[in-house]
Amino acid sequence: MVTTRFLALLTFIALGAQSVLGMYDKGSPVKKLHSGNFDRVLDKTSQPAFVKFLAPWCGHCKSLVPEYEKAARRTQGVSKFYAVDCDDEKNRGLCARFNVQGYPTLKVFTDKRTKRGKRRSVDYQGQRTAGAMAKFARSLLPSLSKKLSAAELDAFVADGDSQLPKAVLLTDLRKASDLWRGVSAQFDRRVQFAHVSSPGKDTLDTLGVSKLPAIVVFPEPRQPGTYEIYTGEAKYDPLAKFIASTALSKKAEAHASKAHDEL
Repeated sequence: MVTTRFLALLTFIALGAQSVLGMYDKGSPVKKLHSGNFDRVLDKTSQPAFVKFLAPWCGHCKSLVPEYEKAARRTQGVSKFYAVDCDDEKNRGLCARFNVQGYPTLKVFTDKRTKRGKRRSVDYQGQRTAGAMAKFARSLLPSLSKKLSAAELDAFVADGDSQLPKAVLLTDLRKASDLWRGVSAQFDRRVQFAHVSSPGKDTLDTLGVSKLPAIVVFPEPRQPGTYEIYTGEAKYDPLAKFIASTALSKKAEAHASKAHDEL
C-alpha cells in the first residue's frame, strides 16, 4: 500500500522537477537558447552575454535561478543572459563544443570575435551572486560609439564611404552613458554610433535641438540633411525600437524587430 508520506514525497519530487524544467519561462529576463539558434542570436549583438549551461536535474542549477535572474534584470539594456539545457539531446553537441563538464557552467561572450565572426567567450569564475555577475557583465560592455568634437560631426555624418545609417548622442557629459553604450553594442555593425560632448549652440541650432541630452539619427548615409530626433524616454526598449525603425532599412528593420522579440 502506498503511504501518505510516500505520496507526499512523490509530489515534492514532481513539483521540484517541474520547477527546474520550467526555469526561465516566457516572463523571465533569462532567455533559453538551443543549438538551432545559439550562434545566430549571439552573433547579432556585441553586448556581453552570460550563458548558463545547465541540466534540469542539477540542484545547483536550480538554486542559482534567483540570483541569475536578478543579475539579468539589473543589466537589461547593457548585457544579455541566456540558458542552455545540456540534458536535451539536441544540445549535446553544443555543450560539448564549449567543453561543458559540470553544471552549471557559466560562460560570458565578449565583443571580441574570431576570424569567422563568432564571438569569443571566457569562463566566469567570480561569485555567483547577482551583484558580482552584473558587475562583471558591465565591465565587459564595449565602447563602440566614436567620440567626436562638434567640428568633426559634419564629416562623420557626411561620410560617403560607409553605407550604414548613423546615430549621434549629443550630451553635456564627458562620456557616453551605459545606456548609449548598450544600444550601440546591440546594433553593432548595423549602425554607426558617435557621441559629442558639450556641443556648441551653433550645432544645436542647426539640428533644431533645444536641450541635452539629445539623440539624432541619420537614416540615409548619402543624405546627411535627412535626420530625426528621438523624443522618447531615456530607456533601453523605446530607444532600441527607435533605432531599429528609424535608422535601419525596411529589410533590416524587420530583422531587428524579429531579433528584439526573440531576445
